[in-house]
Amino acid sequence: MNNSKNKPALLVATYLVVFAFSAYAKDKDNWYKGNTHAHTTLCGHADSSPDAVAKWYHDHGYNFLILSEHNIFIDPATVKLPEKAREDFILIPGEEITGHRHVHSTAINIPELIDWTFKSESVTAIIQNHLDNTKAAGGEHILNHPTYRYAVTTEDMKPVKGLHLFELHNGHPNTVRHTHEVDEGYVTTEDMWDDMLTSGLVVYGVSSDDTHTLKEWDTEASNPGRGWIMVRSGKLTPESITKEIRSGNFYATSGVILSRIDISEEQYSVEVDRRTTLKESGSPYILGRKLPEAAGGFMIEFIGPEGNTVKHVHGTRGSLSLGPGNAYIRCRVSYTRRSTNGFEQFFAWTQPAFTDDRLARVEAEDRNYFGK
Repeated sequence: MNNSKNKPALLVATYLVVFAFSAYAKDKDNWYKGNTHAHTTLCGHADSSPDAVAKWYHDHGYNFLILSEHNIFIDPATVKLPEKAREDFILIPGEEITGHRHVHSTAINIPELIDWTFKSESVTAIIQNHLDNTKAAGGEHILNHPTYRYAVTTEDMKPVKGLHLFELHNGHPNTVRHTHEVDEGYVTTEDMWDDMLTSGLVVYGVSSDDTHTLKEWDTEASNPGRGWIMVRSGKLTPESITKEIRSGNFYATSGVILSRIDISEEQYSVEVDRRTTLKESGSPYILGRKLPEAAGGFMIEFIGPEGNTVKHVHGTRGSLSLGPGNAYIRCRVSYTRRSTNGFEQFFAWTQPAFTDDRLARVEAEDRNYFGK
């Protein structure tokens, strides 16, 4: 990007990223807290009704929730909210498409049940089928917990047309550690993300609870409050929230809350909301990454191609000058505190800023594939 021929690509990418992340001061846009992945007694292995699950999220300050039941469509109109429900809480219709070979997807803002019966020995084909059926129904698609039973690899995901959302962090105790740690021979979800981004794809990382358990509270239970997304939107409606998620206009978190994300053509800046982060991490429901030894406090890391850390800052505010050499930059913010048996770590992950031409290229590829 050292000549005028390459400059328009940077301008196009930056314009789209600025639309997604800048101008926290705009009165017309707010940040909405939500969970895209939760289960109820209807699935047969969760302990609370749709009404009870919705009430928990309502009562704990969330703005939206998707009751993503396994191959069951829960119409929000059938869910009874608390008698004096807040106006700033909504249910978005969805489903966890639970398919062949342990491939699971969340279908967001769909009008009816999405078929899950497609079978193939190709994991790529199964993901593509979930995605195509979701899009055909007018919804958006998230690939869930790829490291669950190590069912999905990066090479399975890369060929899928239109795959732009995947669960980077999942709060279920069987998969929560896979954001950072995996068994020998496998890669973490963060490594998967950087592999896909380095390959030129446009993929955004989601954090969710995968809630099953409300009646028993334990580190080994799949309790709520362990992973969510903060979506920036002008309206709190299913349509607006879904659109902004698809556009990457959100960040993922396991407890760290941000007060500012500004991205311009020249710079990527992030600031932590320290007070709210300390409040969130003090919740009895939250579950952080356990470490025997660590340095306490906040750290901001700017991460580029191949997962390399371009810059890190110890503190609650950091920025990086954008320029040639990094086709994308994303940010990981951590808060580390001492716990009973060592240290505990919580994170926020912002979406990547692209400085190449991939946004325009991928948009054209999607139009060609989906026909619109």
